[in-house]
Amino acid sequence: MSQSFSNLREVRERLLGYRLDFVSRATGLSEDRLHQLEQDQELLTAWEAEVLGRVYGLDPDSLSEFPIRTSGDAVTVLQQADEFRQVSDATRLAIVAVGNAARTLHRLRRLLGPEVAVQLPELRRRSEGAPHRQGSHKAALLRRLLNVRGSGPIPSMRDFVKNNLPSIVVLYAQLGPHGPAGVTFGDPRRAPTIVLNAQGKNQNPLVRRFSLAHELCHVLLDWNQAEPLALLSGYLTESGLEIERRANAFAVRLLCPEQMLNSVRDMSPHDAAKRLLEFGLPYAAVRLYLRNETGLQLPRSPDALGLTGTSADWIDSERPDGLDGFPLSSVPLERRTAVAEAGALAYSTGRISRDAFAEALGISPIEDLETVLDYFAIDPPVELSDAA
Repeated sequence: MSQSFSNLREVRERLLGYRLDFVSRATGLSEDRLHQLEQDQELLTAWEAEVLGRVYGLDPDSLSEFPIRTSGDAVTVLQQADEFRQVSDATRLAIVAVGNAARTLHRLRRLLGPEVAVQLPELRRRSEGAPHRQGSHKAALLRRLLNVRGSGPIPSMRDFVKNNLPSIVVLYAQLGPHGPAGVTFGDPRRAPTIVLNAQGKNQNPLVRRFSLAHELCHVLLDWNQAEPLALLSGYLTESGLEIERRANAFAVRLLCPEQMLNSVRDMSPHDAAKRLLEFGLPYAAVRLYLRNETGLQLPRSPDALGLTGTSADWIDSERPDGLDGFPLSSVPLERRTAVAEAGALAYSTGRISRDAFAEALGISPIEDLETVLDYFAIDPPVELSDAA
């Protein structure tokens, strides 16, 4: 799905849909300079190629070629989707930034050791029936494959993915208070990556937990590992609605055992909602499930049923790993967790330089990078230890 463009203006307008003034603010290049580059009146410098490559999600070297060709990876596939154009310039830039971070993480992990093949449970065999039936069936199958036993809730979706599906990377990003709940990437340049919006509705730990289960469905059911996976949840076209219904049903059924879902059919609205909320489902998902499966009509707000607040246990168990207490506020959210830890390990073991570590973090090398080593309890490089 590679594309070709005659000049930088076509890349900006046709691929990204960015305004010229937005690119100017994002890169620090003046609008006059950008106009000259887009009209091929001036040659692109190496620094300009770097900053534009970051904003456009393209390899810097490709921007100096004619024609300019995209790689056809997950990010450029997403850039061609209608839902990508339905979000703001700032959200599009944030999505590109997360794609860049996932690519950085993949490179760092390859430096740290032999590349490990992606291993995911096989759930893609076709199922019959309506999308929500397919989603429920596949979630039940995943629970069996991963030996999820007992009638209680999954204590933490964060830990469930980390411990049972280590091939999948979970990152957090600021995609805007009105941005998508999640983005999913997968291609040879990135591990299968779930990105959760740390703003907006995902600030609620139950919504964030549900979003993670929802995006997990996309990785396991919608990616064939031969072609790039790129999905933006919440802004899908009409043709994508079936995928979203399936993912929602998958999330409900994964988080709550079938016997429990069946047991609430004859309960009062209050008791049914209260029981399902105990499994860490957000109220909106409970309301939709009960309406579709049992005909129970719940009020729009849980307050009307006297069901308010979120348990402190869920707040703790679904707290994003690696965000609280991170020592450098200048590091973008998407680079504070797995990227920062992999970069710290690579720097500690001499596989990358200090400047390269700073680049992986997305900040200047003049900052106190060693505090990141301390944060992850990773030893400094040998030369720094000797100097101390």
